[in-house]
Amino acid sequence: MLQKLKNLFSKEELKNLIRFIYLSLAINLFIEILNRSSLLGALKHVVTNPLVFLYNTLIVLLTFSVAFLVKRRFFVSTIVSIIWLGFAITNAVLLSFRVTPFTAVDLSLMDEAIPMIHVYLTKWQIVLIVIAAIVVITLIVLLFIFAPKYKQRVARIRNAVCIVLLFGSILLLTSLGISTNALAKNFGNLADAYKDYGFVYCFTNSLVNTGIDKPKSYSEEKMVELAEDTLTTPPEIKEDKKKTPNIIMIQLESLYDVTLMKDYTYSEDPLPNYHALQKEFSHGFLNVPSVGAGTANTEFEVLTGMDLDFFGPGEYPYKTILKEKTSESMAYNLKELNYSTHAIHNNDGTFYGRNQVFSNLGFDTFTSLEYMHNVELNPMGWAKDHVLIEEILKALKSTKEQDFVYTISVQGHGKYPGSEDDFSVPDSATLSSSNPSEEEQRQYTLTEGYTPAVDAITVDGIAEADRCAFEYYVNQIHEMDAFIGDLINEFKKLDEDVVLVFYGDHLPSLGIEASDLENDNIYQTSYVIWDNMNLPKIDMDMEAYQITASILKRLNIDNGYLTKLHQNSLNTANYLEELELLQYDMLYGDQTIYGGTSPYIATNLQMGVDKIKVNGILTSGDNIYIQGENFTEYSKVFLNDTELETTYVDEKNLSISTTTLNTGDEIKVGQKGDDKVILSYSEPYVVK
Repeated sequence: MLQKLKNLFSKEELKNLIRFIYLSLAINLFIEILNRSSLLGALKHVVTNPLVFLYNTLIVLLTFSVAFLVKRRFFVSTIVSIIWLGFAITNAVLLSFRVTPFTAVDLSLMDEAIPMIHVYLTKWQIVLIVIAAIVVITLIVLLFIFAPKYKQRVARIRNAVCIVLLFGSILLLTSLGISTNALAKNFGNLADAYKDYGFVYCFTNSLVNTGIDKPKSYSEEKMVELAEDTLTTPPEIKEDKKKTPNIIMIQLESLYDVTLMKDYTYSEDPLPNYHALQKEFSHGFLNVPSVGAGTANTEFEVLTGMDLDFFGPGEYPYKTILKEKTSESMAYNLKELNYSTHAIHNNDGTFYGRNQVFSNLGFDTFTSLEYMHNVELNPMGWAKDHVLIEEILKALKSTKEQDFVYTISVQGHGKYPGSEDDFSVPDSATLSSSNPSEEEQRQYTLTEGYTPAVDAITVDGIAEADRCAFEYYVNQIHEMDAFIGDLINEFKKLDEDVVLVFYGDHLPSLGIEASDLENDNIYQTSYVIWDNMNLPKIDMDMEAYQITASILKRLNIDNGYLTKLHQNSLNTANYLEELELLQYDMLYGDQTIYGGTSPYIATNLQMGVDKIKVNGILTSGDNIYIQGENFTEYSKVFLNDTELETTYVDEKNLSISTTTLNTGDEIKVGQKGDDKVILSYSEPYVVK
């Protein structure tokens, strides 16, 4: 065999192959060291799972094999090495902020993550990254110019055949590994999978394995059978018995019940309103798909009733299928009952592509941070949740019919400060504060309290190294709890039926492990349902994708096929199989359940409940004032589609520098986010 190889390949090529094998082994080992944050952990993985480690090494070797098709082998192998090392370092950095490892989907989030980088990294860290990037790019250019080239003739056809054979061997090994459970195609727990099956395989899997695979039992006959046997309205649900209150759902950023932490005690109850609600109203644990990050995936499960486990590992449907397709959702289901549907989020409107996705989920309006007034920031620069009260009430008052208002909060968002030096903005800073007072300029400290309104809660039983981050988080959710109480007080004043649902999207990225919790589950948050209709108190734990169907069942509503499935088949043996069939048929299959065509048409999503208008122009000295309605700090003036330097004055006035305005010129106001994306424009005002 060795002699045949020598006859087939030159001595130099065999040396290159051996070098690439050793390099692949070294890089894979380095990747696993960072993946586990431990040299010993990586070595233990190699010893206990040698076949998995070698399989991952083969995947790395496959990426190096493309170098055999060119003369610049040293250059190509260096680029491949940089890419793998870059992925390994990125994974290690992300794991320091969250539990979820680095997946291919994160690459699609880069445009949204970059504007937030200052929250997670210091200025010096950002500078070092920029310097490192410049050094790497410079080295790549120098390597391209000066790196040695392979001097012999490149047998591209032979080498290409060998690469194809290597690729085919990896496919066969993958199939064998999955069939013997040495590998898995879909991961119930992404973090565990990366440790069990290796970073290289899991990341590659996330790159190619997206969407929902066609179930083996999927057919037109099966879907018709499912529709006839399961997806029907039971006789106890009648049109005249349906209750149609206003339904408001609040997804609370990183909220969980910190009193479930073992051995921790608090100077006062961090969540007094939430705990009081649990005693009087329906509540329970909510199983969510992620930890420390992945807000949009909990959101997806809640709004659609779909189980994320059927999608590719680490996939964000907001960034894949929902960019191009509509989906059955809570909003669409309630629109069948003449509800108006609103989404609200006190953060960037483009994050996770919500400004596009919410149209495919059936929302009429979406009010993001760029459309809000009187926004107060917490010490890490996130908008406080109290601003949501005004926006929710505004949405309810904007229509005569019932409303569904889906609200996503942001105040509890990480990064959580490791020390007081990490705080990025003055306490109680606001977006509109151009001349902060001395009180606004004072820095956020534990000793002075977390806000002027709320005394700081302290935690006993916690390690000193963890104290600052955890106490900061506790006091943020304490303020979020105050928001809950204030919102309910506002609803008590309304002469309308209301169902109000609060739940946490995931645990915070604070390194919490299952053994730290009384409930022993880091994938559980909780929910509570307040109402002013005397609905029965029903306490139960459930999956995030079941909560909307559960709420609707209490109101005798079963609109939507997924709602019917959750209500009719929850405790049956075929429940999950039928759920997978439905999800596949709706998003990737023939849409047999809808008769071949989805009934859901994307909405003409209006950004902001109140439209931004330009009513006129006022000239005063060297300034020109654009007068109108509902301007915010994010409003920018455009003259004939060219952006002008704009100063926010108040909700009715924007100031621009002296410029020549001619009859017939068009003036518009656009809402421009921190990522420089224009979310919407006002109707043009024509200069007279």
